[in-house]
Amino acid sequence: MTAAPFLCEHTLDRATRRAFRLVCPACQSYWDLDSRDQVVPYDESYPTQRGHYDPRIGALKVRTLRHRLRKGDVDFAGKRVCEVGFGGGSCLPLLAETARGVVALEANDSAIEHAKAAGHKAEYLLVQRLPPRLSAPVDLWIFQDSFEHIPDPADFVAWMCENSSARAEILLVAPRADSLSQRLLGRLWPHKLPDHQFQWSRAGVVQFMERRGFTLRNEFFPLKFASPQMVVAHFLHKAGAPPSVKKWLGGAALAVPINFGEMGLVFRRSA
Repeated sequence: MTAAPFLCEHTLDRATRRAFRLVCPACQSYWDLDSRDQVVPYDESYPTQRGHYDPRIGALKVRTLRHRLRKGDVDFAGKRVCEVGFGGGSCLPLLAETARGVVALEANDSAIEHAKAAGHKAEYLLVQRLPPRLSAPVDLWIFQDSFEHIPDPADFVAWMCENSSARAEILLVAPRADSLSQRLLGRLWPHKLPDHQFQWSRAGVVQFMERRGFTLRNEFFPLKFASPQMVVAHFLHKAGAPPSVKKWLGGAALAVPINFGEMGLVFRRSA
């Protein structure tokens, strides 16, 4: 396979091959060469297989977002907010409670239709057909485990900049390529998935945003609230188990906070 340029925008010179990883020598972000050989379609099966529409999982995602907003010291009251990759849409009602307006982006038509049918109030946009300009600039961009899915982050963030207010902020939670859990678990790392083709290090994403006028304002240890069944279901999905095997797991009232090498970053647009 011909090596593709690093999405962190560092050169391929002196790139190091470490098992399945092609590692950037400048920031330690890397291409997952196993995943780059696979194609994951964002069709109607994608959210269904990942439990995005399960109300019990949705409730835990809302709890997770509340935690991340609090730990990141992010206030969205009276602001225009955009959730990039909203999945099942479970967090959209929380945002709509006090935000001035909500924009919801997805790469999946079926996810948009599901959220609309549920009555979640938002301006819905398919990422493959973004308008050059939104009806109003965004004050807060939210990436909850979605930034690592973007195949062309330079183009996408350029569009973000064109549609951001003067002091816009970004709340970004993503797998950290240079985390301890990644180094210890290797191929067993929960974030090693077919649709996670490029894994960002902390330095990689911070430098990438700084080049676009967003400076790091805050950093926190993000937790994700999940039931034990959800954790098992994730590993079954990672192992390629069919949906019929996973149905018996369901959700649970018990939720435990976990972090398998995720970073929480808050950026603010420079004056």
